[in-house]
Amino acid sequence: MLAREKPSPHPSRSCATGAASLSRSAGHVLRVACCVSLAAITGCQSARKPPKPKPATKPTATVASGEAVSDAPVRAPGMPGKIIGSVVSIDLRPMGFIATDGYTLPLFAPDGRHFAVQTGAVPDLTTLLARPGQRPPVASRIAMYRLDTRGIVRLGETEGGLILGRSSDAKGFLVESPRSDGARWIGRVDWGSDEPEWLVQDGKVNAFAVLGPAGQLAYSSHEWTERMFDLVVRQDGRSLRLSGDGVRSYVLPVFNSDGSRVFAISLRDGILELASADPASDESLKQSLVRAFISDRANDETALQMLAPQGARDGVDGRDWLLFHPSLGSLVRWNDADGLRPFQGSVLAAGRIDDRRTAMLIGRRVRIRSVDDDPSSTTTTDAGTVLLDSVAVPRALPEIEGAPSVLLVAPERNGVRLLIARLPR
Repeated sequence: MLAREKPSPHPSRSCATGAASLSRSAGHVLRVACCVSLAAITGCQSARKPPKPKPATKPTATVASGEAVSDAPVRAPGMPGKIIGSVVSIDLRPMGFIATDGYTLPLFAPDGRHFAVQTGAVPDLTTLLARPGQRPPVASRIAMYRLDTRGIVRLGETEGGLILGRSSDAKGFLVESPRSDGARWIGRVDWGSDEPEWLVQDGKVNAFAVLGPAGQLAYSSHEWTERMFDLVVRQDGRSLRLSGDGVRSYVLPVFNSDGSRVFAISLRDGILELASADPASDESLKQSLVRAFISDRANDETALQMLAPQGARDGVDGRDWLLFHPSLGSLVRWNDADGLRPFQGSVLAAGRIDDRRTAMLIGRRVRIRSVDDDPSSTTTTDAGTVLLDSVAVPRALPEIEGAPSVLLVAPERNGVRLLIARLPR
């Protein structure tokens, strides 16, 4: 059961305690906090840097940072006398350290070749959640990078005052700009540019924007004099709206993989529900709306914490929405047809490797597990092969040099260290 929290003005101080209150009876409360943000992850490690991967036994190459590439096999622990998973040869390539605001996870392009990070001072919680009293984060900037197998290339940095958005595409990434008059704009910044192209600047409070697979744009919106968000979907030159009728807020939307459904968090008087609707028209948004109850003691901060581990890019897997369930202490899958299906083993974050395997952060280790395509399955006997014996958030990557690959975002104080793992088929 969720407990109400008094909002804290600064997310890095509220995150660990707020996440801990989400499920006091769950055995993985501390690790829940660890997954919500970089600040919490770092704090849960008692200000220690995560252990480095085991040194290579046979260095095969050198990356731009001068660190060795390892082909050392990784053996998974399992039941006594039994190996869960097989001994595999993994090419683990350290790519380098990136400075961030110490709280916000990097935002990666769909192909993983570009990414953006929030730097400087962390925007306060009121501003992150687009609450009344939000203010321009003039001490925050957004830095852009290109990532390839040789290393990391810095592309540039924006001026202050922007919040890193939730979504990106091959062209660029979304940003949001709280204005001094109380409005909030939504823009797109091209990779390597430092000036936004404004997509929504109508004098309203527009927040939590996300891109769809066919160029759609979904976001939450209300008049600056109001408090409850409607859901807006822009596509094919039309603006569609799912109204909360001044009673319910629809926040943090996400499209499924083919754009046939739009998901959002529904909030009303402390009640948090998952919502799904067909964005074909205004009428279809209303008539197809399905909601699933999660908690009767929650707010917008709870919603932010639930979506932080996966974000929008890695929060969609086919028709499923992947998000963290605070009472269950694990990631769950949800769609309007199959309902809620928890991941087994208190999974804190996941990144797809290929059609057979997924990398998962479970406790303080990243493991490789087989993908279970049976929506009715509720158990698994596969503990998984240990990929990295420390905390890191897995992010999906396309194949590299013909090998299935996954990106690992390992938190350190004031930033992250990136590693690329290439695996055999």
